[in-house]
Amino acid sequence: MMETLQLGFAGLGMAAGRLIPEISQLPYIKLTAAADLRPQAREKFKRDFNTAQFESVEELCQSPNVDAIYVATPHEFHAAHTIAALKNRKHVIVEKPMAV
Repeated sequence: MMETLQLGFAGLGMAAGRLIPEISQLPYIKLTAAADLRPQAREKFKRDFNTAQFESVEELCQSPNVDAIYVATPHEFHAAHTIAALKNRKHVIVEKPMAV
């Protein structure tokens, strides 16, 4: 039996918007949480996927319901958000560039 990866999204902007519909269809991934500064983006994600919501990536990284974090925040935050996820023992998928 295949385990399900609990995935959280850091950033719900345009890039994430193109990926999330595809990722949500994968049988071995469950979208469980998201972090974004914009309340309307968090609310839409919550409505669409019934997930936990966080105002900060650091809070997302502390969630016990997240195994891995997809970092889709603006480029200048990629390194800091990846490090925060790793410090919380999360697997990380990070868009390029890793750092500016």
